[in-house]
Amino acid sequence: MIQMLLKQLENYMEMKINFTKQHMERLIDRADAALFDRTIITTKLGQPLNIYELLHTISINQLNEIKLNLAKKIEKAEAADEWIAPDNDKLQSMKDSKELVNLIIGWKRYNLELDENARKKEELSKKLTELKESTKTPEDRIKELEVQLKELEEF
Repeated sequence: MIQMLLKQLENYMEMKINFTKQHMERLIDRADAALFDRTIITTKLGQPLNIYELLHTISINQLNEIKLNLAKKIEKAEAADEWIAPDNDKLQSMKDSKELVNLIIGWKRYNLELDENARKKEELSKKLTELKESTKTPEDRIKELEVQLKELEEF
């Protein structure tokens, strides 16, 4: 039983979300740029969001909607009439915003997985401790209590 719990603990530590150090570096670069440029991303309903709100108050589902909306805007801008001069700065800004939103989604999913893994690890460690405690003989428990009592008497 103990071996099975240890095996489960190892399996839970494998990450499913592929958010690498390079992704984090790009997120930091894009977030810094968005902060200092005062970049505002609007939702479908026209609600303006700054980088703080994107990182801390918007859910993953809302971020996915924003990303899809930006993708449609980019596609529409790229498919515009070829005889009209395109606004390349605006197009690049939308592409940068889409990448930023995508990186934030990855970062949030990665953090959710880390939290879930920590919770599962704590749960399994607790089960393992309980199992080890239940297999101890009364003599082992007495010895442990005597050692603890001796440590407390030294103070």
